Amino acid sequence: MFCNKCSCSKFFCNKYIGVLLTFFLVVSTSFANTLASPIKIIDDDGVEHSFNEPVRRIVSLMPNATELLFEINAGDLLVGAVEYSNYPEAATRIPRVGGYGALNIEAIIALKPDLLIAWPASNRNRELDRLRELGMKIFVSDPQEFADIADSIIAYGQLTGHNQEAQKQQLAFNEKLSYLKNEYSQREKVSVFYQVWNAPLMTQNGSTFIGRAIELCGGDNIFSDLPMANPQVNIESVLVQNPQVIVASGMGKSRPEWLDDWHQYTTLDAVKNQHLYHILPDLFQRQTSRFLIATQQLCEMLQQAR
Repeated sequence: MFCNKCSCSKFFCNKYIGVLLTFFLVVSTSFANTLASPIKIIDDDGVEHSFNEPVRRIVSLMPNATELLFEINAGDLLVGAVEYSNYPEAATRIPRVGGYGALNIEAIIALKPDLLIAWPASNRNRELDRLRELGMKIFVSDPQEFADIADSIIAYGQLTGHNQEAQKQQLAFNEKLSYLKNEYSQREKVSVFYQVWNAPLMTQNGSTFIGRAIELCGGDNIFSDLPMANPQVNIESVLVQNPQVIVASGMGKSRPEWLDDWHQYTTLDAVKNQHLYHILPDLFQRQTSRFLIATQQLCEMLQQAR
């Protein structure tokens, strides 16, 4: 049976349109794939990493990486994290794969991650080498400057395909950083002793991100010139330097009791003028955007001392 002219035209027209749509879909997909380029990025160990597409399964071996991934809305890609990955609250529900003492290599392997993010200051080289031998891709992150933190935000955005969110967060970070620099960096110098721990008595030199924060706030780190980043010092050397301000973080959310041990040294300017301060370690010992919150707190403390 032959169809009439009208129905045949409609049939062939619809079929022709369908063929055209299929053709353009194939061409556009092919064109998009042609334009798409591998993700190439160099980590803080100087190692270049290449991925054909954004990573989808990440194990974070550093709490600050965990926090930054949530900041750029990539927290759902985390399948494992180390202890102390406690911000935001959702981070506490991520399966744990060990901590600063040791990593659970078996647990990491079982999670089948596309990428591990590691911090050389806290992750043991022996364990990282073992993970590399097992075929794990490890992105090393070791920010030591404010600019390094901003760069980390962008790097995590590139790795996860969350580029727009990362650029937005980096812009906000840089704007607040510029404000703090303009507000405090040129003010009268205040001598500062930053106490990491009490036994042994430890501090940080000027090359660390905490050292940079002291400098930005117009502070003079009394141990900035020591060669080691995290040197052990003695009480006598602190007394000789006689800092105007003593700042400590310790661990946990409460002010460490050992900060008040300085009260026995009544000749210290920091003690005489009651300039013993505490900053939460989760803010001041992590290279995240919240580090600027701690930096502003430090700047305000030094301003009180002025």
